[in-house]
Amino acid sequence: MDEVVKTSGENQEGTMSGGSTTVTETVKMSTTDCHVFYGSTEAIKGVDIEILDKTVTAFIGPSGCGKSTFLRCLNRMNDTIDICRVTGEVNLDGENIYDKKIDPVLLRARVGMVFQKPNPFPKSIYDNIAYGPRIHGMTRSKSELDGIVESSLRKAAIWDEVKDRLDAPGTGLSGGQQQRLCIARAIATQPEVLLMDEPCSALDPIATAQVEDLIHELRENFSVVIVTHSMQQAARVSQKTAFFHLGEVIEYDETGKIFTNPEEKKTQDYITGRFG
Repeated sequence: MDEVVKTSGENQEGTMSGGSTTVTETVKMSTTDCHVFYGSTEAIKGVDIEILDKTVTAFIGPSGCGKSTFLRCLNRMNDTIDICRVTGEVNLDGENIYDKKIDPVLLRARVGMVFQKPNPFPKSIYDNIAYGPRIHGMTRSKSELDGIVESSLRKAAIWDEVKDRLDAPGTGLSGGQQQRLCIARAIATQPEVLLMDEPCSALDPIATAQVEDLIHELRENFSVVIVTHSMQQAARVSQKTAFFHLGEVIEYDETGKIFTNPEEKKTQDYITGRFG
């Protein structure tokens, strides 16, 4: 019989003994009683969730249900909205990221983000990737920076397409290439968690398939959290799925269970297209 042990912080390897398997699941991020207010309007209502390390977690639900708002809590992007207030705890490796001693800039190097619409900087392909490592002082030489740029572009599966034109503007790439460039930019600071807010919604089916393949590969090194309107995409890329409705997490479980045998009627209704 499989035994699942959850830990917080560093990874621990699963072990096999006497015909049984111990599978260790590391909790990378967690929220406790997380609420988000825009002025007097409560957008997120007491969400408790655990996000596992080296796992793709999908947030699904109808438009306006709070998926993206909650995602933005995980690297304090909501700090940029004056009327937004977050209460409760959001923990990264057991440490509350809303603690006053946490620097949001350094936090966002650890928890990267890729947005719905590709948004390369108006700089060269090289400088798009080099920007984060430069401002965080991650390299001591040009050769080290070159190495990070190449490694990031390789991990984002775009190196072979751009290696001969690194001085060309990132804005000159196709939509799918721009999104993979933005993913490369996000992982250049060596984050531990990668947040993706509907990263394929502006892409054609071929570019979408390329990004989905990339998400599978990224899971080897990162925790990936993806907001998607596509239930098919959530089923394809994720291992865990959370169903949001009206600012609450109605159900959170293994992706296969959510889509084939959900426990909550609201989840079942959404999955089968009765609402949303």
